[in-house]
This record gives sequence, C-alpha cells and structure tokens, in this order.
Amino acid sequence: MYIYNKPTPVKESGFTGYMVDEAETIKSFDHASIFRFKQFTESMKYFDTSDKMTRNILLAVNEADQGAVMTSLSNKLYQHIVDKVDDIDFGTIPESKGDITKIDNYDSLVDCINIMSELLQNYKQPTDAVETVQIALQNMVDRVELFTKAYKLNVEMPIIIYNTMALSIVSSVSYLIASCVEFIKLPDDQGYDIALDRTAVNKTRDHILFKDLEKFNKMCDKGDFDKAMDYVIKQSSSNLAGTTLALSVSSVVVILGILLIIIPVIRELIFFFYYARASVSEYFDAQATLLTMNAYNVENSFSRDEKDKKAIANKQKKVADVFRTISNKIGVSTKTGEKKAANDIKTLDSKKYKTSEVLDKTPDSAASVLF
Repeated sequence: MYIYNKPTPVKESGFTGYMVDEAETIKSFDHASIFRFKQFTESMKYFDTSDKMTRNILLAVNEADQGAVMTSLSNKLYQHIVDKVDDIDFGTIPESKGDITKIDNYDSLVDCINIMSELLQNYKQPTDAVETVQIALQNMVDRVELFTKAYKLNVEMPIIIYNTMALSIVSSVSYLIASCVEFIKLPDDQGYDIALDRTAVNKTRDHILFKDLEKFNKMCDKGDFDKAMDYVIKQSSSNLAGTTLALSVSSVVVILGILLIIIPVIRELIFFFYYARASVSEYFDAQATLLTMNAYNVENSFSRDEKDKKAIANKQKKVADVFRTISNKIGVSTKTGEKKAANDIKTLDSKKYKTSEVLDKTPDSAASVLF
C-alpha cells in the first residue's frame, strides 16, 4: 500500500497529472532521461495516467520492461476476445484448419463475389466494398501456410483470427447481397430481374465488417500481420520447447505494437458476431438464393418456349420469397450486432487501466527508480 502526501501538480511530456517530490513515498526522477519506444508511448493511451502510481511506473520503466508492460497489456485486451469467442457460431469454418479454400461453399462464395462485382459495375456503383472482400479473401488464401501451421501447433490467437476473418468474409458477402440486391418482378409473368438498391450500396461501405476487413488488408499489405503472427507462433513453440526466442528488445516492442492494433480489430468483429447471433448457414443461404436466381435468369434468357419461361418464373418467385425472409433476418441481426458491439467497444475504450490491473508486480526497472 502506498501513502501519498499532498502532491504537486505538473504538466509535461503530454501527461497531465501529478509528480511526487523526494519527501513522498515515490522518489523523484528524471523521466526525460529514460528512452521510450514509440510503440510503448502509444500504448500508454490504455492506461489511467491520472493515477500517480501508474503514471510514474510508466515513465520509469526501461526499454526491456516496456516490452513486458506491453505484453501484459496485450494479454489483458486479448482476454476480451477469449471471453466471448466460444459463443460465436463459426459453423464448419474451424474444420478447414487454416485453409480457407476448404471451407464449405468456398466456390459459391467466390461466385457470389464475382456476381456482386459485375452487378455493381453494371449499375455504375462504387465497387470498393466488394474489392475489400476480394482482397481480404486473397490475403487469407496467401496465408494458408501460416494459418495451417497455427492449427498444427494449436496456437490459439492465430486460430481465433483465422476463424474470425473467414467468418467476416463470408458474412460481408452475404450482407452485401441481403442489403443491396433486389429481385424485381418483370411484367407479363416474365420472371424476376436482379437489381441493386443504390442507397444501400453507399451505406455498406460504412459497415463494421468492411472497415475491419480494410484494416486487415492494410496490415497484410505492410507485412505487419505476418510479422506479428510469426512471432506469436514462434513464441508459443519456443515456450513448449523450453527455449528462448532470440529477438532484440526493439523488435519485440515493434511486434507488440502491431498486436495492439490487431487485437482491437478482432475484438470488434468478435463482439459484432456475438451480438448479431446469425448462423453461418443463414449467410450461405443468402448466397445460395443469389446463385439460384442468377442461374434461372441465364436459363430464362436461353429459353424460347413460353411454357418453360412460365415454369422458370414460378421457380424464381419461390426463390424471391425465400430471399426476402433471409434478407430481413440478416438485416435485423447485423443492425443489432453493430449497435451493441459499438456500445460495448465504446465502454471498453473509455476504460483506462491502472498498472496494478495489468501487471502482476512493479517492473524491476521502475522499482529501482521509484522506491
């Protein structure tokens, strides 16, 4: 337990709080003489720097212990994901064991992406949302070796990230279909045409799924994602083998800084799926209706017999009726998931931690300076 006398207010180094003098329990020290990694300074936003003990510990830790603080912080934030991940319906995605090309209905997923891309272009609508999904899918395909290795070694974090990103890609395609596609009845029983809701297209670009897929794509493009996952996998392997991972302190801190970017992205998606409560089968059902209607349209365009055209039109009507039900269900669940996830994330982001809530003990470098 630490006892403080009347503190002296100061404002320096971007912090507003109190520094203690030599007469108090915590010794005064020259905080400017201690080197801090940029990534460590950025991680301070998660801490309650108005708390005297927290502020002084963060300012006192040396380079090596900055990495230790960031590791503990990463574990703290990662726990939010672990607490909810078991309640997410990933369907059979985990059975693909890191190879997204082996998930159920993979070929159908690719076909739906291509159809949506063509529709957007035909209607002269922005294609950035579907391009984001295409790039994310390719990034997952390019990292099959990384994710399958994580499964073989049973490394939890990359496994959770794989399942989450795969589900995000599947659900984002289905959300695009459910919210933007309309099956328009043609006159004189000529069947249905596939159309786009232009207003809905513009709204999709702001959806949580596409924003987080964009962040994932940027991390992959810069090589940051691979660097972080490689570290996590090797760290786990070295711990199991009882060996030490030979990396410089600066390299570890850089990687931990990347993890502190990845974790909030995955956390947001996990919270979204937790509250959306949609099943993977519903997402695939939406894709199936688009593919079926598209197939009927192709069949109808080649048919010359009016009797056949009428039969096709009747089949199309059944597909359209099913689609409306699926579309409404996905629309409600995604709206609920996005709203509740945003509220929870806002609450979590407003939470600032004291070092006592993150660290098991005061780092040695800080203890030697402060006490």
